Amino acid sequence: MSRIPLSQARPGMVLAESAESPDGKYGLSAGLALAEAHLRVLRGWRIREIEVVAALEAAPARDEKALDAAVLERFAHLPPKEPVVAALLRLALARAAEQPAPARCRIPANRPLPPEAALSPERILANDPVLVSLPEVFMRIREVLSDPDSTVEEAAAVIGKDPSLTAKILKLVNSAFYARTMRVSGSLPPGPVDSLNRAVMLLGLNQLSTLAMGVSVLPLFKDIPPECVDMRQFWRHSVGVALVAKLLAMRQGDPNPERFFVAGLLHDIGRLVLYKQLPEVAGATLSLALSTGRPLDDVERELLGYDHARLGGMLLRKWRFPESLEQAVWRHHDPMSGEAPQEAALIGVADMVTVATLCDGGGERSVPRFVPEAWRLADLGASELPAIVAAAETHLDIVCAMFA
Repeated sequence: MSRIPLSQARPGMVLAESAESPDGKYGLSAGLALAEAHLRVLRGWRIREIEVVAALEAAPARDEKALDAAVLERFAHLPPKEPVVAALLRLALARAAEQPAPARCRIPANRPLPPEAALSPERILANDPVLVSLPEVFMRIREVLSDPDSTVEEAAAVIGKDPSLTAKILKLVNSAFYARTMRVSGSLPPGPVDSLNRAVMLLGLNQLSTLAMGVSVLPLFKDIPPECVDMRQFWRHSVGVALVAKLLAMRQGDPNPERFFVAGLLHDIGRLVLYKQLPEVAGATLSLALSTGRPLDDVERELLGYDHARLGGMLLRKWRFPESLEQAVWRHHDPMSGEAPQEAALIGVADMVTVATLCDGGGERSVPRFVPEAWRLADLGASELPAIVAAAETHLDIVCAMFA
């Protein structure tokens, strides 16, 4: 165990003591094996020294040729001459050694589909009483959001009835990521946001209510069977898409970028419904996608007649989420199929960027397909990708910890 300057820290070293942000709100725990993203966070906190128990050699070296081959395999179905695809591939190759080993589904790909695979999306959504009986706080927030006469105080009072939700919202609003985005918008507060009233005034009633609705439904999926998916990895991917989507929306000057964060957070909620209701079916489709290198949504449509994006969009419609959110989730794999493709396009692009460079899709290793029209709507070029990825990566671990 030794104390070293942060400038000498390298990925693979293990923290011997916890490291905290200057305000003490956030921290990296002792025992954490540092990745490059953690080091960037520590530099952002202006930490000068850290206590480590192991140096770089403590992390076994990974075969660079094997890593490169695995990355190339994930991009094999994409057009290599497209500038943004080539840029994503370069970023993916540069980050390959930092990414966690892929989670693998433990259900064999050649297992016959069970009879419940024939269930329609409507039947699946009707069969789970938990998905029908939403948390009371969700229902109340939805009422506030749909009432044009609602006030800041009413929104804060409704959210404040759920202490866990309140804590998550305040942590998120006080995070470095929100400080960065509020600085860009010119609404950075002079001190910590210590009340929901202040959070509503900073973000706006619609934005905070939308965020609270999205966060409030996450506990409904806490009992997903572990056979198919690593839920920690799944939520890490979802948060990554949320961060990238919000950055893209802000870059376009959207007045309500929070709905893009929520759409990114919930974009794969249809997969969670399948894991929860039909784990054997979900496992079979995921295993086949992994073994063949095909996109998961293609396999789902072939075997089930629908994909997880449609199922997720139908669930959000059942819950009466704003239509823009429902459509962004429903169409994110095929943005141009909807009447208003802009929002779905940004979620689809964010999904592709995240799977390629930050973290895979909770077991789905193939990078989502390249949709040229979606990238044109996102107005994102190859030269701008590194900055977007770096901004999201810097905040990924801290924001993920808020949803643990």
